[in-house]
Amino acid sequence: MRGSSIGNGERGMTLIEMLIVLVIIGVAAGGVALGVGAATRAPSVETEARRLALRLQAAADDAMIGDRIIAFTVEKDGYGFAAVGRDGSMAPSPMAWPFIVCPAGSRSNSTCPPVMMGVDGAGKPLNATISNGEQIWVVHYDGMTATASRSEAS
Repeated sequence: MRGSSIGNGERGMTLIEMLIVLVIIGVAAGGVALGVGAATRAPSVETEARRLALRLQAAADDAMIGDRIIAFTVEKDGYGFAAVGRDGSMAPSPMAWPFIVCPAGSRSNSTCPPVMMGVDGAGKPLNATISNGEQIWVVHYDGMTATASRSEAS
């Protein structure tokens, strides 16, 4: 019989195998594209201000959802969060809220006692200023939501 028939000895790739190879290549290319320059890129003041606003918002949400009190603390070289016990004692922050050291060249002008974020969503408002001499960003937390905006130098 002459004709086109597929024999058991024929070699080739199935469609599934080709798709798996394409997915692996796509994931590898995406990782390379996202990682290009990431090691040498220093966080900017804008990036740091936006990160602080997002972390404040997430901590406030976590306090409300988790039925606990979380304190936002500011130190000379950075900021962090602490869990507040029923007796008012502050324990180091859980792994989800590590202490953040401000990038070299930027500083925080906020010196305030710990800001408590409560279960009822009523936190004490605060304004945190992050600058590097050229740019000034203000993070405003109104007790419920946090936003970051650029400020004009005065």
